[in-house]
Amino acid sequence: MTRPTGPATRGRGDLSRTRILDAAIRVLVERGYANTSTLAIQAEAGVSRGRLLHHYPSRDKLLMAAVDHLARTRIEEMPAQVEWPDDPAERIGPAVDLGWSTFHQPYFVASMELWIAARTNEALRSALVPTERQLGPTVRRAVAGFLGPELTSRPRYPELFPLLLSSMRGVATTYLIDRRDPTTDPHLQLWKAMTALYLL
Repeated sequence: MTRPTGPATRGRGDLSRTRILDAAIRVLVERGYANTSTLAIQAEAGVSRGRLLHHYPSRDKLLMAAVDHLARTRIEEMPAQVEWPDDPAERIGPAVDLGWSTFHQPYFVASMELWIAARTNEALRSALVPTERQLGPTVRRAVAGFLGPELTSRPRYPELFPLLLSSMRGVATTYLIDRRDPTTDPHLQLWKAMTALYLL
């Protein structure tokens, strides 16, 4: 007997994949890399063992797919979450705030779990590097959407982007152990002033 493969079947497959990916992020954030198993993800997602393994035959592939899925989905949605002012100079404050907020989402915590594990796991590191590189254009497009075309066309924007990204990532890492309110971080004013210096 041939199984149906129409839109309804594909829709159910997409739904179960999304449930599995979302569950993987929750388990990874709550338990950490060492304590995240496919059995725990299966239980969290409420799917059968066979369904999980059909979509993702290994734990590391599943975890990388989960982080990539959530990061792409959330980052691509972010520019539409703000009513951006027409004046490019007035976009800087909200753009920096929104950029900083991306480092306090579950996908960032999950990414850090994978990065730290990859330090001593060569197979994971080898697989993670190209995945992270593929995510790069999504991040660049989102940041360009935050700042708008006028500011991102300025000559010094290519210098500013990696500075902001690496600085925010580094500061956000300290929040993994020092739980405090990120909206009061003293670096926020520095990043806004630096952005204005480079782009105005």
